[in-house]
Amino acid sequence: MKSYQQFFAELKRRQVFKVSAVYGVVAFGLLQVADLLGEGLRLPESFTPFITAVVLLGFPLSLVLAWAFELTPDGVHRMDPAAPEEIERILEASALKRWPAGLLALAGFAAMMTGVWFAGKRSGATGTDGDATARALPVVERTAGFDYAALADDPRPSIAVLPFADMSPDRDQEYFSDGLTEEILSVLARVRNLRVTSRSSAFAFKGRPLDARAVSDSLDVRYLLEGSVRKADRRLRITAELIDGADGSNLWSESYDRELGDIFEIQSEIARAVVAALQLPLGIEDPSRLVSATSDLAAYDLYLAGLGRLRERGTGLIEAIRLFEGAIARDSTWAPAWAGLAQANEFLSWYPFAWPEGEPRESSLREQRFLQYQLTAEAAARRALELRPDIAAAYVALGSVHRNRHEWVSAEAVYLKALDLDPDNAEVHQQYSQLLTSVGRIAEGRRAAERALALDRLPVRLLRLERVFTSDGAIDEALATIEEGIELDRGGQVALLRSDWFAVAVMAGRYREIFRYDTGQVSPEQQAAVTAALEAGDLAGWPRGLEIHPVVWMAVGRADSAAATLRTWIMDRHYRSVDLIWAPVFDPIRNDPQYLAVLEHLSLHPGAPDRTPRGARTAKDPAS
Repeated sequence: MKSYQQFFAELKRRQVFKVSAVYGVVAFGLLQVADLLGEGLRLPESFTPFITAVVLLGFPLSLVLAWAFELTPDGVHRMDPAAPEEIERILEASALKRWPAGLLALAGFAAMMTGVWFAGKRSGATGTDGDATARALPVVERTAGFDYAALADDPRPSIAVLPFADMSPDRDQEYFSDGLTEEILSVLARVRNLRVTSRSSAFAFKGRPLDARAVSDSLDVRYLLEGSVRKADRRLRITAELIDGADGSNLWSESYDRELGDIFEIQSEIARAVVAALQLPLGIEDPSRLVSATSDLAAYDLYLAGLGRLRERGTGLIEAIRLFEGAIARDSTWAPAWAGLAQANEFLSWYPFAWPEGEPRESSLREQRFLQYQLTAEAAARRALELRPDIAAAYVALGSVHRNRHEWVSAEAVYLKALDLDPDNAEVHQQYSQLLTSVGRIAEGRRAAERALALDRLPVRLLRLERVFTSDGAIDEALATIEEGIELDRGGQVALLRSDWFAVAVMAGRYREIFRYDTGQVSPEQQAAVTAALEAGDLAGWPRGLEIHPVVWMAVGRADSAAATLRTWIMDRHYRSVDLIWAPVFDPIRNDPQYLAVLEHLSLHPGAPDRTPRGARTAKDPAS
């Protein structure tokens, strides 16, 4: 009798084939459950690979145990040697009795390896983010028009859409005329060969007499589009005029007397007429795709009002969500309303002081609510993209959700998709800047932040640039940027500008100015004690109960405490804006075990950040 036949007979006698079959089926099911748990509970990305490794290592161990032991009614015992007739009975059995055991063993092994393959494929699609580092994050191919920050370097013809005047009988349709202006601006921004200046820059001239040359010079654009809106009942009268800012000449003008329901067609006609007057290619195969229309004009009204509140940030986001939800209730298939809802929820997660329920004192509750807003934003963004796959605003919100989960590679791909669709979208550049800075690509993050600010000079864009300056070691520029942001943020909605001043002023050694923008949270006595402690380099007199910022620990030479506090902020208290970790003040603790634990938690590897070379750090006006 051939020895290999006796060996296989022994395997069957010792139940090795049966164990292989059962183990493989159970392993397949376990891997599917592990993948679902990992995704549903937001477990670390290493969870599924860990379970996969355990399953693979357990397979040969189970076979060894099956060979060596047997399970009897009396318990587990070592397997006794086979009696001579046992092996022969197995070998003499028909093939129909001998083969099924081996085939089942192969099927079990195949099931296990199939489960491993699926788990590895899914991890490869989403888990590669865990390998992202400050220096190794893949750079997806970029579209033309992204790699410059200064607008003067942009060779495309440039245009500003000035606020259309409200000429309605009661002058009560300003929100409509402003919203229409912004919609026309957005439509023109989709034309790749045309640079459209920001809404905030153009709206600075609202209500002022038009001096075409002066406005053109001020906004650094060649062409101006102005007009008026008269809305009465169901009728619209819209006039539009394209002006050459170089000499004030009229290049094109038109009046539209239409039904209100024609508003979307009017927007498209204006955009196409402007492009034709400038002798530019439209760059879109289907002109109807320029505008996303809804048949419900009340939904459009709600949407326009929501856009206005969205820009305010802070408490305005609550009203924006209500307005976008109202628009969706009237037309649940209109993608822009879903995209607006996605952005409003993602933004609101960063403004706990504006949450309707109030800001929780416990970090676990803050984290829970933050994640809930993120999940709502993700669902709304995905719904918008189901309805219309080319809507940039939805990609912005989705990219931010990926970023906030530390899924860096996925986030970058989504942001760059948004930039491919809308290269002049300031929001994309701002959010992408936060991603780049978070992973230590500071120089790139700085260019993106400058681009965002050049396109739309809002307080929240200045906050982003300030944080990039801080990570880049440009502390004086960071302080100046905070001051400008606070000057613009008259309503105090971007509260982080004021709280950031403290840390940056400490880094600058300007201890007597650290409470310049305090909002009353620290008493005068506490302020005096903090200033005295910093100047003395000794925190013995630090006010009891007042939290110590990591930069304060570094200022007094307590690097170990700084690393410990950073770890607590990011790992235990879910501090989300992580670009602070790359500030030069923390360079001395880059190899501290607690700092390294923070990087691991963020799915980043150790390494020096890529800051702007010193010779290239000369401050310049990003809007130049």
